[in-house]
Amino acid sequence: MDNRNYPTPKEITDAIHQLITSFDGKYPEMAKRLDPTSGTENALRNRVRQLNGQMVPLGMILEMEAEANSNVITEAIAKYRGGVFVKLPEFNEFDNDELLNKFNNLIAELGQFCRQHNEFTADGILDKKEKKSLKATSYAIQCRLSEIIVITEMIFGKGDR
Repeated sequence: MDNRNYPTPKEITDAIHQLITSFDGKYPEMAKRLDPTSGTENALRNRVRQLNGQMVPLGMILEMEAEANSNVITEAIAKYRGGVFVKLPEFNEFDNDELLNKFNNLIAELGQFCRQHNEFTADGILDKKEKKSLKATSYAIQCRLSEIIVITEMIFGKGDR
């Protein structure tokens, strides 16, 4: 099996690049964090660009996310597969007040989505930029709903602790 037969989708490659470029020191520093003795910017860039069958292995992706304290690649993978990623909170972090706050945020995001929808469809045409904006807001709402479900189960679930 050749890695070239299984390229990483553009959306995920873009997320890898986004994580690295948002990291302090960007490519050179991330390369050194991953391999302190021989990690180079060029080697990391070649993996991200998938040159000559190179790729960023899953273990390296997990390490980069840990180094950057980010889930941007995991979120991109979930989104690519039609899902959402919701990081599970520590159980002791939440109570009813925090759950109410999450519901308030959800209502605000839903209101934003409705306003955008009305504004963007008023002319009878949904352009590329408007579609992208609606999808981004929709994704945020899906994440918030998933988060509320997880927190509700953590606070009120019986026998799951």
